[in-house]
Amino acid sequence: MASEAVSLALGMVKDLLVEEARFLSGVADQVKEVEAELKRMQCFLKDADKKQLNDSTVRNYVREIRRLAYRTEDAFRRFACLISEGTSLHRVGSEIASIKAGINSLTTNLETYGVIALSSTEDGPSSNARLEQNQQRLRQTYPHQVEEYFVGMEDDIRQLVSLITDEGLRSHRVISVYGMGGLGKTTLARKIYKHIEVERAFKQFAWVSVTQQCNTMTVFRDILKQLVPDQRKESVEKMDERELVGELYRVQKETKSLVFLDDLWEIEDWKCLSVAFPLAEADSKILITTRNQKLAEVEFPYPLNLLNEDEGWELLQKRAFAKRNGAAFFLLGKFRSVSLQTKWNNSKSDPQLEAVGRAIVGKCGNLPLAISAIGGVLSQKTSLEEWETVKNDVDSYIRMSEGGKEEGYGTVLQVLALSYDELPYHLKPCFLYLGQFREDEDIDAQMLYRMWTAEGMVSSDHRRKGETLTDVAERYLYEMASRSMLQVKFDECSTSRKVESCYLHDLMRDFCLARGKEVEFLKLFDFRGGNDPSSDYSRKHDDSTPRCSIHTGDDEKHGLGDVDSMISRALEASGQLRSLTVSGSSGFHYVGVSFPRVICDSNKCKYVKVLKFEGYDFTGKGLPKGIKKLVNLRFLSVKDSELRELPSSIGQLQYLETLDIRARGSIKVPDVFFLGLSKLETLVGFNVNFGDLKHLSGLNNLRFLRAIMNISKEKNDLPQMLNYLNSNRHKLREAQLVIYADVQNKVVLPFRDLLSCHCLHQLRLTWGRCEFQKVRAPLSPSNLSELHLFWCSIEGDPMSVLGNLPNLRRLLFVFVDLVERKMMIIDANAFPKLVSLGIIGIKNLEKWVVAEGSMPNLSDLAIRSCEALEMIPDGLRFITTLRKLEIRMPEEFIVQRIHGIDGRGGPDRDKISRVPVIKIESYASKKKKLLIQPTDDISSEEASSSVD
Repeated sequence: MASEAVSLALGMVKDLLVEEARFLSGVADQVKEVEAELKRMQCFLKDADKKQLNDSTVRNYVREIRRLAYRTEDAFRRFACLISEGTSLHRVGSEIASIKAGINSLTTNLETYGVIALSSTEDGPSSNARLEQNQQRLRQTYPHQVEEYFVGMEDDIRQLVSLITDEGLRSHRVISVYGMGGLGKTTLARKIYKHIEVERAFKQFAWVSVTQQCNTMTVFRDILKQLVPDQRKESVEKMDERELVGELYRVQKETKSLVFLDDLWEIEDWKCLSVAFPLAEADSKILITTRNQKLAEVEFPYPLNLLNEDEGWELLQKRAFAKRNGAAFFLLGKFRSVSLQTKWNNSKSDPQLEAVGRAIVGKCGNLPLAISAIGGVLSQKTSLEEWETVKNDVDSYIRMSEGGKEEGYGTVLQVLALSYDELPYHLKPCFLYLGQFREDEDIDAQMLYRMWTAEGMVSSDHRRKGETLTDVAERYLYEMASRSMLQVKFDECSTSRKVESCYLHDLMRDFCLARGKEVEFLKLFDFRGGNDPSSDYSRKHDDSTPRCSIHTGDDEKHGLGDVDSMISRALEASGQLRSLTVSGSSGFHYVGVSFPRVICDSNKCKYVKVLKFEGYDFTGKGLPKGIKKLVNLRFLSVKDSELRELPSSIGQLQYLETLDIRARGSIKVPDVFFLGLSKLETLVGFNVNFGDLKHLSGLNNLRFLRAIMNISKEKNDLPQMLNYLNSNRHKLREAQLVIYADVQNKVVLPFRDLLSCHCLHQLRLTWGRCEFQKVRAPLSPSNLSELHLFWCSIEGDPMSVLGNLPNLRRLLFVFVDLVERKMMIIDANAFPKLVSLGIIGIKNLEKWVVAEGSMPNLSDLAIRSCEALEMIPDGLRFITTLRKLEIRMPEEFIVQRIHGIDGRGGPDRDKISRVPVIKIESYASKKKKLLIQPTDDISSEEASSSVD
């Protein structure tokens, strides 16, 4: 797509007109003419978007527009520097004249050959644009409206749960759910995975997405790491295949486990994997989802069928008649007085609408994914006539289908194409951008927003008062989710329930990649499994594709020196790049290569704005000084890599907005970094001990900071950090701190100052001393949403202080030591927003009191290894929101307090009897405990299991 290129050029021209007006007295009119012509180009691109797929002439003109737009952007960026240095306007004017001549020539050709008429935008937005704006206001979406619409499959859930939990069915140790893509196999498997009866029947669970790129060793490791305690996970990484198979076999034989193998493709892959499962000797079971019926028939096959007509119509109604803004959305015109919610409740209320809807369901082949996607289109339609139009469009798309990998596959892709075509124009490049990520990858939403912004895909014209471009990008994602183009996962710790990550269904990703390749938006090179996809791309018109994504991995078929050549071949088959993402291993096994010098030296990379080089071992090699040549770079990530320091030349990247240095070790940051990166907005993974904190204030535009600190009595930069965070001289909106105190001499942590820091949202503390008895109310307003305490000594009752934090959603205590006071008291009305609480390994906690009316939103609670605890709090019986409770305590506690000596129930059983999911485990209290050193990336969920 050329749209984002024109938008970037327009943005650069607008900035120049605003910021450099005083220098443009001789060429200002020419610059404004270029701006007007670019706006006309945007109008053409909107009309040409669908035509270019079937019209090579239009496609060629779109390609020329992209080239011209990039040339304009690059030229005007140079002008901004030249003019500020007092360079003669004659040179500037000559280049502008040349660009304008190119635009005029292209415009003349477009109109002469009758490709399309370019409408002027001088008189304001067209009627279509105004209508789109009005509809946009009516269908404004919010995070809480994004939800999964689940229809049918009740019988499938019931039968599968019965098959899985029935211990007598020895022949059903492996159950294979099969069917074509888009049927909802993975969705069904997730329902099974979270089903209450299933959670009660098994002690251990593992979920692995296998996909077409099945790496047996990786699958074995992923499963075993989910089935063993945290302290043993590191040893798993060191096992060879024979050891992995033996240990997996033993663990499943000794402990009743349920393993989900999602999206398994080949019979040969299952044969290789099956050796690790004790199919005939244990109560453990495996559930497989696959498109391959022959694979499913190797074990116990369970076919998943299409929805019937009634179920399909119900799903279409749920998607099309989704509530908006808390009230039913109303049809306009003929149906103005009829609520769509009423139509949902009574599908017979309008026979015409129902007939059209059922016809659409039939055209979608009763496939859930296709129905859901078309439902997203219909949710924006406000009359029967528009429903009729969609039905006719579905007909035409299906008639165009030429088939695909399997029966119905081509039809589904065409239906998905209709959903894509119905997206607002500004969302299309944002959707196609998702094709660069791996299959089944959870895409970090915040980083995605920043990548979109770096590439100019987020329009400042959509920004409302007080909003940043990140806020606009967030709305973009919500709208695509509401149209079923992607699925989202929410951050439960966020005070505003922000999206944490998103992902694409396999079929949607297939379509995304296919369309991205057709419109020369993205080239994907997946070298995993010994493939060499670079030969798949024709060299013709290769210079028009502005994005390249390269996937490598720890596959044994590739030597360590191969990655350089892979990247070189991919770049050779690409054009002038604006984005280059290279993804290596995401585990402990790195691809040990240097940062390929070709990236800095190639002319094809000189305009790169987004560079991701994740999952590599740069030890002893690092980033080259030549990275300074990437002067247009806005987004740089070396996440999950081994890298020791950044070169001083990185300070010359004057346009850099996002830097992610969450490497496996700490990265040294040069002083010039702080002095040169004046436009940096996001800094993730900054270690204060490897960079000078006093320079942090030099990052004038910083809005998000995630920092790591090691403090001791001899060296403690925490007061300086707090002074910075509390300063009014920065633009910081959110900060996250990870603090490691000296193990030997536990440093007193300034808890009042930490809790009162307005921009601090997440805090993780290890080994410090917390003097809660000295923290007096009232505290300043706090935005702290997540607090983790590891191995800290605590004086006073932490609950009396933390319970007053208005936005705290997740709280975790791991192996903390209560000094003097051996009790915790949670008062009524305390913790108003707390969702998750972990009380783990507090050896001297004797009494815990929970008052009625406290923690009204608590959903997950873990009580583990608190050996001195006398009883479970009475107040838990009043928390009606509690869904999941995990208790792991000494055997005598479990028997006396919960099960009862006679097996009829102990005094604490009634306190927890209403909780839907309860996991109770016991251990001998004399058993030696192994402590886990927390890492920067440890999650609450992981920490909840990091005991014994």
